[in-house]
Amino acid sequence: MSRAAAPPAIDRDTIRAQAREIAEKTEAAPQDKKSRTFFDAVRASSIPYLPCFLQEDAGELFVRSYEAFYLMARASVPLAVGLTMHQYNLAALATLPVPSVPEFERRRQMLVDTIRRYRSLMAISSFGENIKHKDEAFRNVVAVPQSDGGFVCSGSKGFQSIASEADILLFSGFVGDEMGMFYVNLKNQPAIELGPSLFPGAMALTDTRPVQFNNLRLKSRNVLSISDDLTDHVSFYATAWFEALVTAAYLGGACRALEEVRKFANSVHTDDDEPLAEVDGFLVDSGRLSLELRSQLVMARSFGLCCDRYCRLVRAQGDPEEIDRVANDLMDCGSLIKYSATRAACHIVSGARNLIGTRSMGPHHPIAALSEQVLFGPMHPTISARIERSFGADMLSNEPYTGMFAWALS
Repeated sequence: MSRAAAPPAIDRDTIRAQAREIAEKTEAAPQDKKSRTFFDAVRASSIPYLPCFLQEDAGELFVRSYEAFYLMARASVPLAVGLTMHQYNLAALATLPVPSVPEFERRRQMLVDTIRRYRSLMAISSFGENIKHKDEAFRNVVAVPQSDGGFVCSGSKGFQSIASEADILLFSGFVGDEMGMFYVNLKNQPAIELGPSLFPGAMALTDTRPVQFNNLRLKSRNVLSISDDLTDHVSFYATAWFEALVTAAYLGGACRALEEVRKFANSVHTDDDEPLAEVDGFLVDSGRLSLELRSQLVMARSFGLCCDRYCRLVRAQGDPEEIDRVANDLMDCGSLIKYSATRAACHIVSGARNLIGTRSMGPHHPIAALSEQVLFGPMHPTISARIERSFGADMLSNEPYTGMFAWALS
């Protein structure tokens, strides 16, 4: 009888080493080969399959994923951002316990096991509605039930990253008045039509495209949810994961900008032949940027603590009121990390550009591309204005304000 394959090494040092190797290979590849080089190396690593092996430890899963994406983004922010779409969705599906819906538990585990077994990557088509012109046509997917328990899906989605690379597509769609959640094999799928790349500039390697569903037929096993409550429950949790995890890519880009400052400061001398790295004013300015970056990295780790506590409470079928409050804190934690870290990444890259000067804006200098790439961070959902409005309303309520996380981080 043949032995089952041993699980891969997923300890911290191994994951960090794999992330560094992916970054080195991607950095060395020609521009037109970077995407292929990156994804070949990613699929050969344990990084995209960490959620399959750490289902019971959401906190450790977040920390290891965050470090890996941060290190990979030093070579390419857009490729790391694109892969985040796989990681956050798989992490959410793998770690979120829903004991009250055993059928969802069974089907989500089938999907997680399939991704692990076949080393697949998963894309997601945008959940929810985007801001649109009043005369613009309705843009979403409608899933029509069939007599065999399956569905026929038609409609469109506005955004899907790693569109050409992913093997599996996770998407939502209306089933009558309810919002359902589905997945499908994306390869050789004639009923799914990918549109042109939406970001042809410095973020082109995210491979983000609109998606058209042309009477896509799904079997019952591809249905994860057909109710608003369950779909919202999963998508809210996944959104918190996304907000926190995507900042690893933008802070990784900011770190790369600081590395360029380091190399510049150690190679350029003043008229007195003093290295810039030893000039006090340059030291102070560089230190401020380094402090800002490392402060954000420390802050991001708090999401792992919140997430771990939430999942443990749900598994233990704890007090429903406490679970709800920890869930609210978890959403707030993700939003705070996303808001603060993406703003910091913009500020750090701007500061690095100012320290190096105009040479940093040459067409082949890393900071030229980074200056455009980091601007996308605050525009990811949830957008900064919506976060500001929500937290402003909370502060200005009739209750005394403390700003503390009374539940998730107590």
